[in-house]
Amino acid sequence: MDNQNNKDIDLVQGVIFSKIGDYGAEPIYYYPTELDEASMRLIDLKLLSIMTGEEVLAEGIAVIPFPRFKFTGLNYSFAILDKTKPEGRAAFFLTLLIKEKKPEFIFQNIDHLTEKLKATSKILEQHDFRIADARLQMIRIYKYFIEFSKKYLEIRDSLLLESEKSILAAVLLYFHRKAGPIIFTSYPEQILTNEQSKKLCKELEIAIREGFFSRSYPDISHFSYYFEIPSDWARGKKEMLLLSFVFRKLPAKDITNALHLKLIKFVEKMQVHPEIFKGFYNPSEIVGVLKQEKNKVTQMSELTKQWIKSLYLASIDVFQSSSMEEAKKKSQKTKKPQKKSKKKRKSKKRTKRR
Repeated sequence: MDNQNNKDIDLVQGVIFSKIGDYGAEPIYYYPTELDEASMRLIDLKLLSIMTGEEVLAEGIAVIPFPRFKFTGLNYSFAILDKTKPEGRAAFFLTLLIKEKKPEFIFQNIDHLTEKLKATSKILEQHDFRIADARLQMIRIYKYFIEFSKKYLEIRDSLLLESEKSILAAVLLYFHRKAGPIIFTSYPEQILTNEQSKKLCKELEIAIREGFFSRSYPDISHFSYYFEIPSDWARGKKEMLLLSFVFRKLPAKDITNALHLKLIKFVEKMQVHPEIFKGFYNPSEIVGVLKQEKNKVTQMSELTKQWIKSLYLASIDVFQSSSMEEAKKKSQKTKKPQKKSKKKRKSKKRTKRR
């Protein structure tokens, strides 16, 4: 967690304020000033080519990647009346630059970030876009975005930590034709004790029909789906599998409902893949198959493990979304009494006037 936070601490890379002049887009001021001016001009050039059509600026907001500079930009384009211009208005860009591989920061906060860019554009307009004022506003909004990104990362990491505490692992069990029920793969790996693993294996041993079930033990709980997939190599032409989310304790119903859908999609993906069953076999134990088939065994095994990892990460997103919704509800509840008090004050004023 700490390593991830250190990597993301410089999430915000800079801000640019640009004007569309007679010779194209030109940065008026950018911050921090360590940013390369030639790069800023090339960024403006790309913004201009994307945000304009038929020589008319398309006002609004856009998320634009700049892979050459390893940035992702949130760009707000706007225009003001200007009688000195043939088209009767002057056009400008305000652009927030963040790390290339962290666009979720923009998408998760786009309304708030857009609001701040628009507010800054209004302040710049009030000061007639003077260079000194532009410099001051760019420094202010950059520092604001830096602080906002720090708070965002703190909340994200705390939610991630809580989610990781809530869900231990995503586990896929397989009924081996000789050894019986075994854990084929889990993510994170080796997080369950031997006793906990045995409890899950027992669940697969007694499962008789496809479907969901859950069970709680003193140390863990699980929410599982027993299912089968077609197999050309199994004795009964099918592989018996158990897919489980393992928790310290079962989560709330809204979360289990969301996880229910994740499990269904995973199972459907397994059942329609014509060769996925091969991943459950050990190449050294397979007799009478071609070499390329043994290579396919390795490929399908790795693919299944990657799917389990993705399923676990998707479950973390479910917990985070639920936590964010709870936080929003709490904040809304605290605001409601304030609105009522304002209404009471207004009614008192009216009675005095009468």
